[in-house]
Amino acid sequence: MPDHHPAPIVVDTDGGLDDALAIVLLARSPGVELVGISSVHGNVTSGEAAANSARLLEVLGDHTTPVAVGASAPLAQPLHLSHPNDLLRRALGRPRRRTPAPSPAAEQIVALAKEHAGALDLLTLGPLTNIANALRLAPDLPRLLRRVVVMGGSFDGGNITEHAEANVHHDPEAAEEVFAAGFALTVVPLDVTRNAIATRSWLRALVSAAPRLKMKAAAALGLLAARGKKGPRLRMHDALAAAVLLDRRVATDHHSAPVLVALDGDRRGETTAGTGDRRPATIVRAADVDEFRARLLEALSG
Repeated sequence: MPDHHPAPIVVDTDGGLDDALAIVLLARSPGVELVGISSVHGNVTSGEAAANSARLLEVLGDHTTPVAVGASAPLAQPLHLSHPNDLLRRALGRPRRRTPAPSPAAEQIVALAKEHAGALDLLTLGPLTNIANALRLAPDLPRLLRRVVVMGGSFDGGNITEHAEANVHHDPEAAEEVFAAGFALTVVPLDVTRNAIATRSWLRALVSAAPRLKMKAAAALGLLAARGKKGPRLRMHDALAAAVLLDRRVATDHHSAPVLVALDGDRRGETTAGTGDRRPATIVRAADVDEFRARLLEALSG
């Protein structure tokens, strides 16, 4: 049986398409209690990311999980958005009834960690600004959380610079604070997630199995785009990190090392596996992408 666990989960998201796939996978997996979502700048603004998550939960029939608006800018550098055209909002539209939670994201994360002390898992899918802010509110946060799974970092070349992965590069200071804080940390880096591609055969299966016309149409458009060798490809970075959180056996190879973030020069935002006194992270080095795609297809077809 898969290693599904009953632990509650909070998701920190920057509102992209693959973030939505991750949330769907969590929401439709047995034994998962989604207790909160927080938004952060990254793909889109934190406000738009919150609206996207609220609308997605409406589509999934979830009208109770709180969605909190988080940090609108990095700790120490100007804001940069990866996808300001907001493809997810174009696909889903605006929330129809839901409004943001009254507390900011960092406060919500701390409150949930205290409410579920020692049992809460945190999945981060964007820059780590909210988590750094939560640490400043509650320095004992690493003791309160059971586990933190981060989609971010790269140990073999980046996707926003030659050396840096986008989530870390959007706020290197926040990432360095989080990686140094002593969390029970699993890092699912770009080196692994860049292999989580929506293949043509997978998209064809989704066209056949998806229960909603919009989803069938989206899969069909993705299939058309995937026909060209140089056409856009849907990489499901965040959904793979969610699958690792749900079942650690999806990660077929990993090693333990402290993770360091470069804060200066042309390597700013680069992550490296180092040495030192900080608590080692579990760094995923390989994943069963076929098993992941099968699980995601089941969730989307439910």
